[in-house]
Amino acid sequence: MGDEVEWFELTRRGYDRVQVDEYFARLAGGTDPGDPPQFDIVRRGYDRDQVDSRIAQLRAR
Repeated sequence: MGDEVEWFELTRRGYDRVQVDEYFARLAGGTDPGDPPQFDIVRRGYDRDQVDSRIAQLRAR
């Protein structure tokens, strides 16, 4: 992942942005967060399909 920044669209009901940002920050820092995350669903959150797709890509490496 390196220094790249993750950008996801906001949706009416999506993943909690703080939780997602923290998860990707741990990945960027080289920490393996373990099992796939369970993010809370909130108003004006990140697009769930985009986040799930990106996590799947990173875990497949």
